[in-house]
Amino acid sequence: MGFKEEDYLQLSGLQHFVFCRRQWALIHIEGQWAENYRTVDGHLMHERVHDQEFRESRGTV
Repeated sequence: MGFKEEDYLQLSGLQHFVFCRRQWALIHIEGQWAENYRTVDGHLMHERVHDQEFRESRGTV
């Protein structure tokens, strides 16, 4: 018996469910999601991780 891709649970959905069932329902059932400063900043920082040309320095590090 095979499963359809839409039958799988997303890891982010599991994290939301454990943290707050109401948050999970709003995001994954109601489809209510809005980007904010923190989500955009996190997305940009994550992209830098995969950029081989990006170099970051902090003080002497």
